Amino acid sequence: MYKYLLYQQDLIVAFGLMELDPVPETHEQQLNPDFSAISCHSAIFSVIDNQLMLLLSERNEGPFRFQWELPGTTPAITEDLSTAAIRAATPPLAPSAVNDPQQVGAYGDPQRDPRHRSVAVVYWGVAHHTNINTGPSGLQLMPITEWASDGFRFAFDHRLIVDDALIALKQSLNSTSLATRLCASAFTISELQRVYEVVFDTEIAAGNFHRKVQSTPGFTATVENQNQEPKARGRPAQRFEATEIVNISPPFHFETTPIR
Repeated sequence: MYKYLLYQQDLIVAFGLMELDPVPETHEQQLNPDFSAISCHSAIFSVIDNQLMLLLSERNEGPFRFQWELPGTTPAITEDLSTAAIRAATPPLAPSAVNDPQQVGAYGDPQRDPRHRSVAVVYWGVAHHTNINTGPSGLQLMPITEWASDGFRFAFDHRLIVDDALIALKQSLNSTSLATRLCASAFTISELQRVYEVVFDTEIAAGNFHRKVQSTPGFTATVENQNQEPKARGRPAQRFEATEIVNISPPFHFETTPIR
């Protein structure tokens, strides 16, 4: 029986499902084809100053030292994988800032980690920038002008993962009202339109966009208290707030390929 329990524990530790005190990895583990690890990562997008931002961490040890990766952690034995992925970004991400993280995929190329066999399970989500306080956390919100450039140095296969996460984000904005989560608590339709323009890197006809939003039931809700400063001319712009995420039918058809 004791041998069986020890064998179970070896399996749990080998697949990274128990949080134990960190043990330096041996050279044998690095070369052992039977040693595997699982990690959970999060790709958290936000919009600041008309730029699409991504939460990243700079590695301070090898391999890939001083290169950038998505926040990641080892899931606890009783922890849901999506919960672990969001925990990896908390802080600086405020608790419950991402209510429904979506899985990007599982990445397990045998050559993705030079130390040993590893599998990364990745989730993506969005958060308004006021719910992200990088501070002393070691994580940074990086603008797309940096992380989408060819010279940006991603660790492991995280460039591929980020490309996949960005496609998933764009597909979701085309088909659902998720973009409202990238706006402030009260926003105008023009501010919502700007989120789409930033994410898809394109100009959008205001009239068509406004009609699409206003003709989709549940896309937005009118803010009851419209107390705000008026425009320079005419009436102040009407403000809206996010509701539950709804499907857009028919969807938008903005381009979803990665920006390169």
